[in-house]
Amino acid sequence: KPRPKSTPAASKPAGKTAPVSELEKGYVVGRTYTNGKFRFEIVFPDTWLIPDDDFEAYMKSKGYDLSLRAPDSLAPQDKAAVNKAAKNVTVLLTAYRSLPGTTNNAIMRVSVEDLSANPQIKDAVDYFDAIRATFKAIKLPADFQYSETQAEQLGTMQFAYLDTASSAGKKRMYATVRDGFAIMFTLSYTADDDLTTMRRILEEGNFNLK
Repeated sequence: KPRPKSTPAASKPAGKTAPVSELEKGYVVGRTYTNGKFRFEIVFPDTWLIPDDDFEAYMKSKGYDLSLRAPDSLAPQDKAAVNKAAKNVTVLLTAYRSLPGTTNNAIMRVSVEDLSANPQIKDAVDYFDAIRATFKAIKLPADFQYSETQAEQLGTMQFAYLDTASSAGKKRMYATVRDGFAIMFTLSYTADDDLTTMRRILEEGNFNLK
């Protein structure tokens, strides 16, 4: 299939990071997601669902809020701080093992966070250490747990990662840092088989696109 047309990135002042535009969110052909700006490509299993951008609004109309937002269990000031931080995050892609609303589903999000306001973050370990510092600074729900910052080699890439768990389920977050952005791959899951699938997706991904 032909590649979608793209336009050159606009020039930007020195020291500033350009925001992620609609054109830079990448595209899906079959089961393959490609992002030229951040130079990677990953392939999802044939059975996974990769809906279009209108899907989140549709699911919200049916009572399922799939957006990034702080849990209601946080104190108001902590909830506001988390939601403010989330504004720097752009979701590039959301994929589901089963139809949203299915019990014990797995949801994988690909997102990027603009780090221009945090120049001290040089790599993915720094990034997760900063997230852990935020966790320490706010009053988390009693059932929320998080791991130390860890690292894992998957294919050609060395990722840092962080695990969290609560009554809502488990999350594994892998990240790498490129061009002033943290690129994050987050899996919300309950079954360990889904974590194995995510690790294989990243292991077999191409993170050296030209």
